[in-house]
Amino acid sequence: MKTLITCAALLWCISTSAQKGIVVLKLSNIQSEKSGEISIGLFTKENFPKQGKQLRNYKFPVTVSNMEVVIEDVPLGTYAIAVYQDINKNGTLETNFIGMPQEPVGFSNNAKIRMGPPDFSEASFTVIDKEKLQLNITLR
Repeated sequence: MKTLITCAALLWCISTSAQKGIVVLKLSNIQSEKSGEISIGLFTKENFPKQGKQLRNYKFPVTVSNMEVVIEDVPLGTYAIAVYQDINKNGTLETNFIGMPQEPVGFSNNAKIRMGPPDFSEASFTVIDKEKLQLNITLR
């Protein structure tokens, strides 16, 4: 009986760990001459796009104006991505007095900034088991 429970637990762990996807980001319009870092946040609906509240955060040095980033082992679900070029590498998106970004930003689905960040529904995408999803994001 103990062996049966151990086998069932092992099979459950294997089946749930396999339920992940891959997200490939093709980032463009990076201001490579200004250097800095690219900061990428993967958000759930509840926290989009609150800085510091992302499910996962990734940082890469800026070396080119177009980049491809592969995010592996993304749990199944619906997410949105916010990207910004942290030119001064202070870990914070610089904004003006009314809150508009002063550093290049972009969102999944190339969702537009109007009088604030886009709604989650405009930037959201769904990760499906074992699927490789490609998203193009242009920084503005």
